[in-house]
Amino acid sequence: MYRSTKKKIRGWKRHKRKIDVWKERHLRLDMEHVRDRHRDYAKLWIYPFYGIPNVNPPVWYSRLLVRAMIDVYDEWHRQMEAENEDFYLKIWLFEHDFIRSQIVVVYKEAIDFYSGAFDKQKRGQSFPMKRFEPLQHELNRFDWQLHIDAHHCWLSEMEEDAAAGLIAREDILDIKDASYQKVTYDHDVLYKVKAGNVWIGSLTEEPSS
Repeated sequence: MYRSTKKKIRGWKRHKRKIDVWKERHLRLDMEHVRDRHRDYAKLWIYPFYGIPNVNPPVWYSRLLVRAMIDVYDEWHRQMEAENEDFYLKIWLFEHDFIRSQIVVVYKEAIDFYSGAFDKQKRGQSFPMKRFEPLQHELNRFDWQLHIDAHHCWLSEMEEDAAAGLIAREDILDIKDASYQKVTYDHDVLYKVKAGNVWIGSLTEEPSS
């Protein structure tokens, strides 16, 4: 969940050091763990941005985070290439709720684990390169595909919340109207409501040695 906030954040030198700490922590995949679980991820769990609610960092800080993510991605790519197995290694960049961005990797039996994580965005839209302009050369090494960051709203859960007085019946109607897709199952109905965009990036050029 993301909410904007006017709260002033202090100590930017300290917060910049947190990026180096994050990068150092995630730079090398624990291959014993990956071979056992067949997947891993690196989320931007950096306080005070990742929390309840999430707070998006300023653009200059987001650029530093993306630079660190690319460095981690490149190292993971080298490690996974050495496994001689097909693998799914992506950067997920959330446009609205940026601090939820992450790197994910799966292979072997889990290679399709994230195949249905996001619906493809049908409307054409260009990657927001201007936002990350100093990183254009690095970002152009990736193929960026636009997907939908969606809230999943189950009818049964909404009905329970309405019965408990947590939401109004009108809220359910609003969610139904706002949904871009309705999926009917045997005993429930899922409404997907767009929350924002997520760009899924995969490498098209080999990382530099």
